[in-house]
Amino acid sequence: MQRRRVPSVLRALRSKLSIARRTRTTALAALAVVAVALPAVASPAAAHAEAAGFTVYVNERGANRPGLEQYGAIRSTVVYDVFAFRCTDAGCTSNGGALPSQATYEAKVKEYMGSGQFGAAAGSPVVLDFEDIVLTALSGQAATNAFNLWKTLIGWTKNAAPGHPVGMYGYDWSTQNNSLTQQLHQNGLFDFFAPRMYWDSGETQSSWQSELDRAIANDHALAPGQPIYPYIHPKTINGDYLPGNTWAFIFGQLKAKTEGLVVWEPSATTANACNWVAQNSYEMGVLTGTPSSGPLTAAGALPSGNCTVPRGTTTNIPVTVTNTSGSTTAATQMQTFSSGGISGTWQYYNVPALAPGASFNTTLYLNVASSQTFSTALLRIRTGISDTRWAVIVQ
Repeated sequence: MQRRRVPSVLRALRSKLSIARRTRTTALAALAVVAVALPAVASPAAAHAEAAGFTVYVNERGANRPGLEQYGAIRSTVVYDVFAFRCTDAGCTSNGGALPSQATYEAKVKEYMGSGQFGAAAGSPVVLDFEDIVLTALSGQAATNAFNLWKTLIGWTKNAAPGHPVGMYGYDWSTQNNSLTQQLHQNGLFDFFAPRMYWDSGETQSSWQSELDRAIANDHALAPGQPIYPYIHPKTINGDYLPGNTWAFIFGQLKAKTEGLVVWEPSATTANACNWVAQNSYEMGVLTGTPSSGPLTAAGALPSGNCTVPRGTTTNIPVTVTNTSGSTTAATQMQTFSSGGISGTWQYYNVPALAPGASFNTTLYLNVASSQTFSTALLRIRTGISDTRWAVIVQ
């Protein structure tokens, strides 16, 4: 993952593995405007995405990260191969020499889990991304040597991260050395599977789904009771952001067939990410039980012409509130909000009773502090009888 823009592209090609998939947009995305944009700055108590046994995790770090925990994702950890583990018939090495000590290895695991890196939530998964020693890429004595090294590394990881399940990032549709891989998922070693399911350039829904189904079938055969958390990414391999319908397709497939997913090091800094940001907000709203709701729908067009808003200033956004129900709504009020360096007040607060199809116009004064750090924001445009999710990219 770490050594390439998108996790292990080089290894994927080496194993003739396509890394990724997706295809399908939801009715939310056509977001050239912020009618579907501006996700609300979720409050600190935002619901986690754990509906019906399905959990969304995110490996996210660095300055101006998207902050997907706003939408309900749970921060988890990936440990990259800074040790450059390699195994041959003669044995295993680290950076061409001796293997690290247990203390050195465990210190690195803790570093990746810490606030300066991925900021792991309590009990969240720790994924080991050591792709040069995955058993599906080796053969003969080299595979056996790697198997023994994995057992040692798993034990050290669990010692460094008590209470956190541990898994391996890999190409789970490949069955080479399956008997050895199965043993790594027994006797208290690996606790879950983390197959790579990125969307390749030129990928189709059919090809991606076929690869997913093969990975799931193999994982279930090796350890039927263990959860599967596929790795996905908002961009195609070596390409641009996925369309909203593709992200929706990925979510739909994974919710139906796995116990969760991991979004790997996402970014959202330009308007090209608007459709993905909006779609992800929608999917997470459904998953956490906090979707847009109520008879009134709020739509607005940002001055940028897309879903971006600037830091360190106030943006005036014309908003139209429409009664989309079949009955007249009671008079209500627009609600102010303030969280995470973002606040919103209104030109006109009092919304009159609205007949079916009738609208009310006002202006949202959206203030983004210069100190605000996330590159996206989830905004909840609420009245006393409705809640519309908007999603914006902060620049």
